[in-house]
Amino acid sequence: MRHTLLNPAPSDALKRALERFESGFYFEAGNQLSDILAKEPGNTDAAFYYRLIERKFAKKEPRKATLVWQFDPAQAWETDWLRLMLADSVAGEAFDNKWAHISDPMIVIDNRLVPEKISYYREAFNKGVRIILVHLSDETFRDDLGAYKYCDAVIRNYHSERLAAFSNIFTLPLGYKAGFTRGETPKPSSTRKYMWGFAGDSKKLTRAEMLAEMNKVPGGFTHLTSGFGAADALSTADYRALLDDSVFAPSPSGWSNIDSFRVYEALEAGCIPIVEQRPHFVYFTTLLGPHPIPTIENWADAVSLIHKLNGANETERVRLACANWWADYKPKLKTRLTDFISRAFENP
Repeated sequence: MRHTLLNPAPSDALKRALERFESGFYFEAGNQLSDILAKEPGNTDAAFYYRLIERKFAKKEPRKATLVWQFDPAQAWETDWLRLMLADSVAGEAFDNKWAHISDPMIVIDNRLVPEKISYYREAFNKGVRIILVHLSDETFRDDLGAYKYCDAVIRNYHSERLAAFSNIFTLPLGYKAGFTRGETPKPSSTRKYMWGFAGDSKKLTRAEMLAEMNKVPGGFTHLTSGFGAADALSTADYRALLDDSVFAPSPSGWSNIDSFRVYEALEAGCIPIVEQRPHFVYFTTLLGPHPIPTIENWADAVSLIHKLNGANETERVRLACANWWADYKPKLKTRLTDFISRAFENP
């Protein structure tokens, strides 16, 4: 389950120990690693695999985890979404923010990973603690991933082509902002005030193109802001009200990633998100599997799509397809995630 690289030029003794480890001769490998550590207490590779063998034979109590927040959950966008998705896997919560709380097992929610944080995860690992890291906000894929080595599994946002092959990494869709969901039955297309609605910063990637094209569609509403979470942004309640009254929600890329919260907020409000794809990079199908969300490569195609659906009286059918798919997808996603966590804790 774990993936790690050795430091440069491992010794012959370490190579022999790892050969035994890879062949499943754990007791023999453990003895060899113990001998190495007696001579080289600072050998981090030997220490890692020695602890890994210890964990394989440790008694694993099947119990739910403590959800450990390393930033204030009241200030997080993802709080409601994560609590929904993790509800069946946790028994309680702790607000740490000092990288000091250690309990077994634990699901740690963290972001902005830097090398200085690795020692916290290493300490928990060395104590035999089962750890799942929820790694948020790594939109540009620039965070330091050194802590991954010490975690039994990782749950992260933003699908990564480079990390897709790792079986102990689960990519979780961004979800909606805290306070956004209401549990109401979405309005049908015929009672919505706007043909399309957009609120946000117009300076990111393809947003100028999106606005130029979408303004060709009558009946739209825009509220442009100076930046993400800026003072001139709509409140969560007002943004939800806008989406409740919009048939389509154009959902262009964020700062660098094709994904954004607005996709899932549009689905939650029962309107039709329009998302981007790039040549040979169909992001949302890769992340979500087959879905009915309209997907375009350029925003002129979105204008054509809307005119075509309206002309054929197909808009409500597509809206319902998206809303019903989303209602069905969420509990299935939660079950998949719960099973993933259970397997990780059972096989540290």
